[in-house]
Amino acid sequence: ISPPVDYETARFSKLAEAVFSEGPITIDGRLDEAAWRTAPPVADFIQWEPRPGEPATEPTEVRFLFDDGNLYVAAICCDSDTDNLRVTQLDEDFSGMDNDGFGITLDTLRDERSGFFFATNPAGAKRDSQIANDGFIMNSDWDGVWDVGVTVNGESWIAEFVIPLKTL
Repeated sequence: ISPPVDYETARFSKLAEAVFSEGPITIDGRLDEAAWRTAPPVADFIQWEPRPGEPATEPTEVRFLFDDGNLYVAAICCDSDTDNLRVTQLDEDFSGMDNDGFGITLDTLRDERSGFFFATNPAGAKRDSQIANDGFIMNSDWDGVWDVGVTVNGESWIAEFVIPLKTL
């Protein structure tokens, strides 16, 4: 059994670096632009569910880029059985339950209480919310301007997000 995770201190040891992108990024879930190779990956994630604090059962890498107007996020979600990825909804603001998915919360005020949430599933469905009161209030009626492209191959599914800075 893994020891309990102290999330308050763990967040200080896991820092992501966003790299400035000089060239254009095409949001297609392919990550074939040279800029993605310059962004250092964030990896070694731990589970939130079903076994909090244990290492993730499948590796995931996340990379961050930015330019003068956008934040770009790429997630490579490895899966040993991509033929059986779970997608139960395709509609906007799909439920996160019973789906494979990737999401990111951005604390743009740096107040550790509020932010913006962006998510997708292997079919490219989009979900977003404004968050307040330490995550107890989620405004799913908020519809930010952003996009995502997703591809699936035999080893992983890849999500490539663009979030305009003015959305944040």
